[in-house]
Amino acid sequence: MKRFSEKQPTLLNQADLKTFKGKLMYWIMFAILICVCITTFFPAVWMVLTAFKTPQEMYSSAKLLPSDFSISSAIEQIKTAWNTLKLGQSMINTLVVSLGNVLVNIFICGLAGFVLSKKKVTGTKLIFVLVIWTMMMPGIIRTVPAYMSYLSFPFVVDDKLNTATNINILDTYLPIWLGSAANSFNIVLFKNSFDQISDSIIEAAALDGCNNFKTFLKIMLPMALPVVAFVSIGALSVAWADYFTPYIVLKDAAKMTTPARIFMLKGEKNVTINVYMMGLIFASVPSLIIFCMFQRYIIGGISIGGVKG
Repeated sequence: MKRFSEKQPTLLNQADLKTFKGKLMYWIMFAILICVCITTFFPAVWMVLTAFKTPQEMYSSAKLLPSDFSISSAIEQIKTAWNTLKLGQSMINTLVVSLGNVLVNIFICGLAGFVLSKKKVTGTKLIFVLVIWTMMMPGIIRTVPAYMSYLSFPFVVDDKLNTATNINILDTYLPIWLGSAANSFNIVLFKNSFDQISDSIIEAAALDGCNNFKTFLKIMLPMALPVVAFVSIGALSVAWADYFTPYIVLKDAAKMTTPARIFMLKGEKNVTINVYMMGLIFASVPSLIIFCMFQRYIIGGISIGGVKG
């Protein structure tokens, strides 16, 4: 157990690991974690290997590995799947949606967290309680009310008539971005992060002539960079994983995101099961790239500074 000598004490410390009961508990927890990893990892492995099999091999053989797994065969199957699925436009659409998700999450959720943390306006405590309450509300029960709101979106001013009117924002990306911005969990993250920043920094910025908006953009967000990175990663990942919202609000196939496009292709006759699995791989690759790009922020994190004394 020498490899644990420099670890911080948690559920089991060094003294516990020297006893039979401690060792038994350690190996039980280790076995549970191994089972969880296998259960989580196996479907992804099965999906990748299935994508390189032929439909006949999938239904006639119980082998996990495909019979022909050469590089040339794999490249040919990838080309065939890409040409069949035609996911180029949907990839671009998903990129646009994901970037919009990042902007609205950082801007709207960040501003909400800033107001709840530092501005302390009238009713702040009540608003924060309502934000927490929405986290306990199942998202599925908001589907119909949200859809009706998008069908007749309120609080919109018609410039020609100079009057308030309701418009239909379905078949646009606005419902996806608005739904992404209404993320109570991210608001709480920003608020908790801003709570750790000294009020003297806000006061110093005000003395230097910064208004609230400049203070938020130039001081608060840079000092809450770990939260910004986490929220950005989540917003990007959601766009590449969520098929339900785009499938509901988008009617034009040319505007569909990749997850929704793949879901729609499931029933088409020319899309075999191995091609469909290859499409799932195409949809998973951007999420993997996102993780590889931002893993240093996830694992290491960045210290948030402040003014002492």
